[in-house]
Amino acid sequence: MNRLLLAFPALWLATVPAMAAQAPINSKAELAKYLRDTPTGTSPLDRLSPGGRKRFLAQLVFGERGLGGFSSEDPRSELTHPQIVQLLALFGAESYAQGDGVTPARQAQLERERAADAATRGCAVRTCPESEIEQRYDELATWKPDAPLPDTERFVRVSQHYDRLFASYQSAEHMPAVSPPDLRLLKRAADRVVSYLPDKAHIAQLQRDLAVMQRRNMTEDKDYQGLYEAMIATRQFATAEALARQHPGMDVALVPVLHEGSLLPQGWPTALTTSDQGRAMTRQAFDPSAPLRIVVVASCHFSQDAARAIQADAQLRPIFANDAIWLASQNESFGSVADWNRELPDQPIHVAWQDSEWSMLDSWAMPTFYVFRHGRLVKKFSGWHDLETLKHSLREAGVLR
Repeated sequence: MNRLLLAFPALWLATVPAMAAQAPINSKAELAKYLRDTPTGTSPLDRLSPGGRKRFLAQLVFGERGLGGFSSEDPRSELTHPQIVQLLALFGAESYAQGDGVTPARQAQLERERAADAATRGCAVRTCPESEIEQRYDELATWKPDAPLPDTERFVRVSQHYDRLFASYQSAEHMPAVSPPDLRLLKRAADRVVSYLPDKAHIAQLQRDLAVMQRRNMTEDKDYQGLYEAMIATRQFATAEALARQHPGMDVALVPVLHEGSLLPQGWPTALTTSDQGRAMTRQAFDPSAPLRIVVVASCHFSQDAARAIQADAQLRPIFANDAIWLASQNESFGSVADWNRELPDQPIHVAWQDSEWSMLDSWAMPTFYVFRHGRLVKKFSGWHDLETLKHSLREAGVLR
């Protein structure tokens, strides 16, 4: 997340040195003190809409070493990149801002939409009560299943929860009455659900939201990113390519040309393997009953750190080259795949054709290591710490002596 400063740029920039000097907020107690002691209108948090601010704060996670997790969705949807940097700097996490953020023109449009909606409702932007749709979006954004579940079941529950909250609103007859701010939240809700389960019905809802937004002159190319990724995840490559041509501002990597390979063994999980510097790809089957098979769910920078360390280690490099599969989820960007394989040619990453084919993997958290012997799972461990910790886990699995 994924993922307001036109009137007072001088005032905002003048506050940057003071914010840079502030110690990072590292706990709930420090956050509470900051919120209590900071005058209204002087915090980077105040650039968010009231609902966006509430959701951002509700999804902060603190650990022993400070900020352990956050949702970038509201900041990416409402703030410019410099404002996101300033916001995350409060928590010492500005390096995670990357290239996210809206343009100043989009930000000004969002402000106009909120102001017009508030005028229609007879309240001020900062004091308007949340609409029914925003209240439901709050619930969707912050909802978590009651118990830890395998990813497949968790994704289904997210989809069901979305349907309960939004099915009555995601209809053609209801759309004309939806305000622009609420329409954007409906579209974001649809984006969220198709990122978990990109099925036909939910993709159609997302397409309808975008069509209505387009008729109201509310869209820009980046708004189609979620739909593009859903088309990639459902392997509608030609449709995704056409969408990318229509909306070049998405700035997405071109889809490699899919070449038909040999007949695939029935029942084996499959993945896309790229070649020709990422310009071509084939669908490849992997034997689940091999004497040793290490599947690493990967793609994030922690996974890349692990792959680099393995590639540089004389003991692990041949084991992983022969018996390991670095595997990304079905919705992985092919641009990221090309970057990985360019840097780590001896540890190439593959993309699951469909995550559901890899039913032996109950989590797509990255990195997660699964060690199989003749198709039977003998060891699973998550996270990347250092090479010795990895070797210790592999010794426990019997991979190393």
